[in-house]
Amino acid sequence: MPVAMPVERVLVRTEDVVAALVGARAYREGIELSFYLYVRPGSDHSAFSSFHGYPGGDKDQFLIGVEFSDGRTATNIDRWRLDDGADTAILMGGGGGSSEGISVTAYYLTPLPPPGPLTVIAAWPAAGIAEQRVELDTEAFRRAAEGAEVLWPADTGAKSREVPRVVPDFAPGGWFERAVN
Repeated sequence: MPVAMPVERVLVRTEDVVAALVGARAYREGIELSFYLYVRPGSDHSAFSSFHGYPGGDKDQFLIGVEFSDGRTATNIDRWRLDDGADTAILMGGGGGSSEGISVTAYYLTPLPPPGPLTVIAAWPAAGIAEQRVELDTEAFRRAAEGAEVLWPADTGAKSREVPRVVPDFAPGGWFERAVN
């Protein structure tokens, strides 16, 4: 069972769009991050299906990325496999929902970030929103993870399948262009 954590950070704010990290849950092996995207009614953009929540991406996708203090990166459009190894940073899409004005999603980040800052990067190229960054201190996540209850042992034999990749147009020289292989 995870430990719920109060985290509220605005990632992006424009005239028509606000994106925020609005909560987290710490597990022994990682953290779940909850994101909200709000779009002003009548604007040229829609929050509907903006996060997509699966690796492979979409040309109009709202981009979320993380960078560990040791330089490892993960994004919501990475192609990953469950058997990539314990040291590979993975950001897995989870549940969510959306309408024209709001999109909500959760991503599970594994492994648990090492000590030091965790940088969260957000961008929405389709809406003209450049990369924005916020830093989180991982100490609170690491302390909370110690209190998480393991319900069952991990299934070390789990395999995953390849997912085709469709990527948005990244800002030249930006963080996402470097982080996405």
